[in-house]
Amino acid sequence: MGEAVNLTEGFDHITIDVKVLSDSLVKNLEDKLQKLPPLSSKCSISKVPVHLRERNEKAFTPREISIGPLHHNNESLKQMEEHKLRLLKDFLSRANVSLHDCVQLLKKKELYLRNCYADPIEFDSDKFIEIILVDSAFILELFFRNFSDNEQLQDQYDHSFGGPWKLIRFIKTDMLLLENQVPFSIIEDLLSLTKSDINPTKNGVRRSAVMLTYQFFKKKLNLRDMDSSDIEEKVGELEIQHFVDFARICCVPPVLPCKNKLKCVTTPRATKLREAGVKFKVKNSGNPFEIKFRDGVLEISRLRIKDDTEILLRNLIAYERCHLHDNYVNDFVFILDRLIETAGDVELLMHCGIIESKLSGTQEVASLMNNLCPGVTMVRRRFYFSDLCEKVNDYYRVPWHKWRLTLKENYFSNPWATLSVIAAISFLLLTFMQTLYAVISYYFK
Repeated sequence: MGEAVNLTEGFDHITIDVKVLSDSLVKNLEDKLQKLPPLSSKCSISKVPVHLRERNEKAFTPREISIGPLHHNNESLKQMEEHKLRLLKDFLSRANVSLHDCVQLLKKKELYLRNCYADPIEFDSDKFIEIILVDSAFILELFFRNFSDNEQLQDQYDHSFGGPWKLIRFIKTDMLLLENQVPFSIIEDLLSLTKSDINPTKNGVRRSAVMLTYQFFKKKLNLRDMDSSDIEEKVGELEIQHFVDFARICCVPPVLPCKNKLKCVTTPRATKLREAGVKFKVKNSGNPFEIKFRDGVLEISRLRIKDDTEILLRNLIAYERCHLHDNYVNDFVFILDRLIETAGDVELLMHCGIIESKLSGTQEVASLMNNLCPGVTMVRRRFYFSDLCEKVNDYYRVPWHKWRLTLKENYFSNPWATLSVIAAISFLLLTFMQTLYAVISYYFK
């Protein structure tokens, strides 16, 4: 038989080891909990979640330049770092402000700046401040060069970016990515350090950071022309968080429709609505994302579809999803997807002037909208356009609206057709009256 094994041998020693390990684990967890940064109400910049990124990774990744700390270590963007330093140097010279004053300003606000980012910032204090300062000054210098009447500045602008229609348009796209932001307030703070005469308007009034931002992104966001009072009124008392937030404020109507439960998620596409008598009309307003339905007329703000339209919409939706807990852009895109299913729907909306496209064809526009929608989550109990969908569906179900359109298009489409119908109706009336007269004469003669 084999030798007996003492299973209890060394048991006390094992117990002591487990206790030591438990104490060590508790201490490690306590350290992590103490170092855990508090959640801040100022948090407005973050990495886009995987479930949104997987639809189109490129829509959230900068191509030319990193702004802020989240993409600072991206090797493919390093070529712009020296250029940003050059613009920082020009900014300090033009603003007549010392580098020391700028650093001190940012040092005082470091905690606030860090709290604006949802993701932990791996950089130490000096590096973090350097990133924010260089990128914010770069943005301001870019604003000054883009809108200065000084020809020398314009030449610098064109030379630096290879002409206004080359690199700069990609930089603007990168500046509207959720992961590629600095807090807007620090741009305002740096602007306040500058002399009042470096960015005046024609009437001598100094441009605000809001006005500079509006002028820089106006064409990119398809915004109507507004003066300083108009844009300040548009922004109102809202605290702008960053450029994505600014874009959403400018694109969304100031007065939103009421949220209600959506009874039916299916809405006929544009061509089907047209067959049912619905008319489409361009809504002339300063809000690019607006749609209304009244008396059989569906009014939609003009949509200018470009190569970067998908990028903008995806980042606005991601911003809503991650930070606002609001879903207006999300719901607007959902409605567009219901209206646009085929190339024929796009052609109809283009014919009505609602869609202007720089893409290669109508099918590409339809594919863009259809690809966007799978990443859009519609909350039925809190849907902005529930009343609109209900009214459109009710109108669509009434047969008379379709019959009236058929009569109009088939029998009243031109003067000759109208005359033919009138002649036919007149002939029928005369025939009826003649028959009626004959019957009356027969019985009363």
